[in-house]
Amino acid sequence: MDSLLRLVDDLPTLETAWEREPFVSTGLGDLGDVFSLETAERLIHSSLPMSAVRLFRDGELVPPELVLRNRGSNPRSREKLADGTKVAEQVAGGATLTLEELQNHSPEVARFAAEVARETGYEADCTAFLTPPRARGAAPHFDLVGIFLRQLHGSKRWRVSAPVRRLPSRARPVAPSEVGEPVLDVVLKEGECLYLPRGFVHVGDTTDEPSLHLSIGLRGVTWERVLRSLLAGAGERFEPLREVLPPAFSDLDREALYRERVELLAKHLADADWSRISLDGLRAEQPPAAPAPGSLAASLRRPAAAEPAPEAAEPPPAA
Repeated sequence: MDSLLRLVDDLPTLETAWEREPFVSTGLGDLGDVFSLETAERLIHSSLPMSAVRLFRDGELVPPELVLRNRGSNPRSREKLADGTKVAEQVAGGATLTLEELQNHSPEVARFAAEVARETGYEADCTAFLTPPRARGAAPHFDLVGIFLRQLHGSKRWRVSAPVRRLPSRARPVAPSEVGEPVLDVVLKEGECLYLPRGFVHVGDTTDEPSLHLSIGLRGVTWERVLRSLLAGAGERFEPLREVLPPAFSDLDREALYRERVELLAKHLADADWSRISLDGLRAEQPPAAPAPGSLAASLRRPAAAEPAPEAAEPPPAA
């Protein structure tokens, strides 16, 4: 649990709070080997695709057209790329920079995400947020996954309110009237991490110093998905489930037929061995960690495959 213990200071506390209540871990040390201000600087000047870059100012999304890279009159690709200089100018003007799906763009983040995924059994997705002093990025909102907000640089004040709906499965905007009194009001400093169960409404504002934090979202498999997977085989087991509903001219009792089939489904679920379900088939595949540096050069040093020896000519047939 080495990687998870870089996000929480006590695993029993996390187990108790899981999907129930937020809490803060302190004294976690440095995480610069995973992500840092220097890493963010390098990435924004590496022609990131626009799908990985978003900017917010005072809760509003900055139009992506403002940071598009000029590809010239004859671009070789239609993919839209971010211009690092324009991105930096927006941040200087008070915008929050969001770098998404970092595990696809940073080998160090990919390795860390893969380790967290292995230790939790969940898909791990990483996003970095860089906010200038005295600024707000996204408006109050909630996430559909549990997240860890790991402070890397500076500080940020977080106000967390109870969920509008417990364990939400769909995203939607949060109206100001729905934001209740904070259940947690905390300023995160370097080496600290805030765990937020999914659904908890939260908003972050920087103090008199800038802030860089890494958000690690964990997406698990719900019981609903497990049950849906089990129900998929019920029709093969019970013939009545493969019948169509009675036609309109029939006087059959549809309510009674429905109840009979519910009983069949209940029997199917009770008899099923759910532990044999492949959870890997239900969860999203975790992007693999990048290979060690030098793998490309090493592949070039591999000896070429030996040429197959020519087959001996068959002797001419006997006269």
